[in-house]
Amino acid sequence: MSTGEQDSTSISTSDIDADEAGLSGAEPARRKLDLDVRIQDVGPCKKHLRVAIPRSEIDMKFEESLGVFQREAQVPGFRPGRAPRSLLMKRFRKQVGEQVKSDLLKAALEQIDEDYQLNPITQPKLDLEAIKLPEEGSLEFEMEIEVRPDFAVAAYQGLQVKRPVRTIREEDVEEQLQRFLERYAEIVPKLEGAAEVGDYLTADLTFFRPDGSVLNQVREIHFRLQPELRFSDGRIPELGRLLTGVKPGESREVEAVLGTSVSDPTLRGLKVRVVVDVHDLKRIRMPEIDAAFLEKIGFDSLDELRDAVREAMQRRIAIQQRQAIRRQILDQLIEATPFDLPSDLVSRQEKSTVARLVDQLREEGLSDNEIKARAVEIRANAHEITLRSLKEFFILSRIAEAENITVEEDDLEMEIESIAARSGESVRRVRARIEKEGMTEALITQILERKALERVLATVVVQDVPVDEPEIAVETLDQAAAPEPVEAQASGSGEGGSETPPPSAG
Repeated sequence: MSTGEQDSTSISTSDIDADEAGLSGAEPARRKLDLDVRIQDVGPCKKHLRVAIPRSEIDMKFEESLGVFQREAQVPGFRPGRAPRSLLMKRFRKQVGEQVKSDLLKAALEQIDEDYQLNPITQPKLDLEAIKLPEEGSLEFEMEIEVRPDFAVAAYQGLQVKRPVRTIREEDVEEQLQRFLERYAEIVPKLEGAAEVGDYLTADLTFFRPDGSVLNQVREIHFRLQPELRFSDGRIPELGRLLTGVKPGESREVEAVLGTSVSDPTLRGLKVRVVVDVHDLKRIRMPEIDAAFLEKIGFDSLDELRDAVREAMQRRIAIQQRQAIRRQILDQLIEATPFDLPSDLVSRQEKSTVARLVDQLREEGLSDNEIKARAVEIRANAHEITLRSLKEFFILSRIAEAENITVEEDDLEMEIESIAARSGESVRRVRARIEKEGMTEALITQILERKALERVLATVVVQDVPVDEPEIAVETLDQAAAPEPVEAQASGSGEGGSETPPPSAG
């Protein structure tokens, strides 16, 4: 049947013979509906479906449902199954009609799923109230569904990667030891001298648009002067250098870079001028490292504490090496496997992406301040990170299919035990929480992705590459450089739903 539309598919399921299903069991085949289904691509991973259920199917289902009502309905003055058909039609027509509509829609959706294998990402949403069972003619409805991207699996065996090898020097251990001891330090007024990296400032920050008008102003904020300052939607990359030497009552002009999470799309990625008016300075007073202090934090000597810091650094480097190899593998696979995803799907997953990545940082052993700094960066670039995570998910899922990788009950149990060990909870408690939150399927998907990635890792060619790049300390603020529009604030004040996203490989 011609639809008069380009790039569309029109197939009548009446052309499909149910006898071709190869049935050999005792149960009879379910009769297929005589559907007319028209499928059209309307965007990346999006299909628009127009479905018509002919009058003959409606009448057949109506007779079937009315027969059920006739056998079971309780009608005053008549025994069950003895009420006149005309009376039943008059009294129960609406209920029968709703049942017919519900049964036909359910059967149609199941049949479309079986016949066309569209592989939807989410279940199609139908407004049942808006769909009316017609008095004459076919029952027709339309819907859009998001489907999995269709692409060929890129070559994933024998990939070449570089493993960063970092040598831990004594000065690195001392620097990390100081960061650890700062958890027990005091912040006191700095009555003399000027600001240095590591001091605490109280200041007003005024952000200016490229045309010179004020974009936003943040008053009386308290932050630690580090080489870089980050906001929820941007950063000031050289703040430490530019504010070194400033005193209370003085001002400095710096430059901020706005991220992609800024509400105004014209400002995303722009560099904007920032005036910093400094009001107050404070400094850190480190604790006295004596036997009493060491005993308080659980160590017998400073050397034992220093060894513990070194071991923590080694564990962190090992995690970073695995992450670097994983990132290079996925970079190559993504580059070799181009496909698009619907932007609204990406947007829906951003919140859960941030939560998942913050959990990963916590598992790496990062401090609360380090997690806070990275979390701000993640939120500022949530859209791009989510887009990449979804592409990783689909690529690894396809590799799992190609390798016949499955998740067994033992795999799930081991994962729950691992989560319990990391969190300090009992296995029973973790299992109950996962089941209560409906996260079992998401956990299975994570395991499947990890097993697929391990299959790829088993064939990689690794080259060790020495690196000596110091980590840049950053300070983070919850404030934004660019304010939310008034209408966005109003619309975001209510409660919103969320959906469980396809998890990315961990």
